[in-house]
Amino acid sequence: MKGTMTTPDYLRLVASLDDLDRKIVSLLQADGRMPFSRIAREVGVTEKTARTRVLDLVEQRVMMITAVTDPTVLGYGASALLCMTNRPDRPASEIARELQKIPAVDYVVVSPSHYSLFAEVLCRDRAALQATIENEVGKIDGIQSIEAMPYLSLHYQLAHFAAAQNKAGIETGVRPREIDAMDVRIIRSLSEDGRKPFLQVADELGVSEGQVRLRFKNLSDTGTVSVIALINPMSLQYRSMAWVGINVAAGHRVKEVADSLARLANTTYIAICAGRYDILTEFICQNDRELLDVIDQNVRSLPGVGRLEVSIYSDLYYKRLAAIRDEAAPDRSLGVGN
Repeated sequence: MKGTMTTPDYLRLVASLDDLDRKIVSLLQADGRMPFSRIAREVGVTEKTARTRVLDLVEQRVMMITAVTDPTVLGYGASALLCMTNRPDRPASEIARELQKIPAVDYVVVSPSHYSLFAEVLCRDRAALQATIENEVGKIDGIQSIEAMPYLSLHYQLAHFAAAQNKAGIETGVRPREIDAMDVRIIRSLSEDGRKPFLQVADELGVSEGQVRLRFKNLSDTGTVSVIALINPMSLQYRSMAWVGINVAAGHRVKEVADSLARLANTTYIAICAGRYDILTEFICQNDRELLDVIDQNVRSLPGVGRLEVSIYSDLYYKRLAAIRDEAAPDRSLGVGN
């Protein structure tokens, strides 16, 4: 049977969260499977209140809890960042809303830079990627030019924003690693619902609960997967974000430069790519002053960093893509962390 992609989940941008919601999101960004009883103790409310707050954030699509991993594990064999310009008669914000409706697009940025729009596209293979660019993105009225930066490797990702700001030179986050077929099935199951009980995962896969627990711990400990709360960072008042395209200087290895970038505070995403840039890196900061310090003091001083181009976000449309499967998995409610 031909594989299908499940319906995308959109994350709503909210003007601000109250203090309690921010505390809860912070805990679930550190551990998306944290039990409601512990969340309640940590923030000083009843377990019922903690549960209600989490369920409300998920129901309102402000937050979702899922497994963050190498996209190839979820069936996406080809990815790219599309860098676009728009015609003066069609606002970039209008085009962005059309881009986010394309199933293969998971991330759209509006920017007051050389490129007015960026869209990350994830597809089953290169043929599907090309078809998406030509038949879906390219047909949106108002797009003037498209320049694709195909990913050779999604080198690093960290959706835990507080951790990104406080790495202090220690690399955290998720990187691609070799795993076996059972590990893939466990990650795919948790990508549907990161709080799904391990017993339910075990029943689905026909293995013991103990095996699921042990394998998940190993996957988590090695940085192969992280089950966390996904949220649009602008909802948490990270108002200064940027894509930084980097060309590596002659005589330096691209992977070594990417490793150095991963250890920097404020780094959330690194793709090694083909095209205009060697590396695309996302930085997330509280304000423009912090972003300037990161780029000027940390990035420019790294050995091997040659030319770089900074594109600041003015708006961000964010959603997650579920695993590509032969059959779409049924919807399941948010479970209790184990």
